[in-house]
Amino acid sequence: MVVTRSEHQAEGLVRRLRAEGAEVALLPLLAVVPPADPLPLERAASELALYDWVAFTSANAVEAFLPLVGRTIPAPVRVAVVGPATARALRAFGIEPHLEARKSEAEGLVESLAPHVAKGSRVLLPQAADARPALAEGLRAAGTEVVCVVAYDKRLPPEVAGHAEALFAHGTIGWVTFTSPRIVRHFAEIFGPAWEERRAELEAASIGRVTTAELLRQGVGRIVEAAAPGDAELVRAIVEACGAGR
Repeated sequence: MVVTRSEHQAEGLVRRLRAEGAEVALLPLLAVVPPADPLPLERAASELALYDWVAFTSANAVEAFLPLVGRTIPAPVRVAVVGPATARALRAFGIEPHLEARKSEAEGLVESLAPHVAKGSRVLLPQAADARPALAEGLRAAGTEVVCVVAYDKRLPPEVAGHAEALFAHGTIGWVTFTSPRIVRHFAEIFGPAWEERRAELEAASIGRVTTAELLRQGVGRIVEAAAPGDAELVRAIVEACGAGR
């Protein structure tokens, strides 16, 4: 089983897979880096008290933004998070979210947050450089003023190509976990022209529907998807698929 999540975020998934008897190899396909222009993020952090809500859609956003505001959120600003992993990252700073989305995706956060924001209120979204527009668009449609700011970017680590070659040079690709669309794109990228042929060897384990959609766009045909975003659910999907003879 190959785990492609950033190494510092992979521990829980690796532990669960090994507990199920899997042999696990790490192939981190994302390196989190600061935004190309840090000034908008710094400005947003200095002006946080002017907002009614700040909404986080990833642990990376929490970890990039909170050190800039002194690791705290000024009252009366309220905090919303997209799901359990983001909530855990927030609690690591000693901050309890006021709202957690019932469904761990941008659309789920819109559904959960929109009833709690008054028309004309201001919402800050520190997010990835390649964040989908669904959250911002949904909140704007609900009548809020939304300010999006790039909190971090992601790149393919330079050493990955050699590591991947060693993992996949002999035999089929087999099981690989995918926890974001960008990771899917990076995985396809490392194979270059050989991707079209080798993707048929892949057994993909997807964290959720947005990641699954990217796998399908990349021509992957063998996919299992977690019933809900989370390490336990992802491992359960893999175990069930293996038990069914996938």
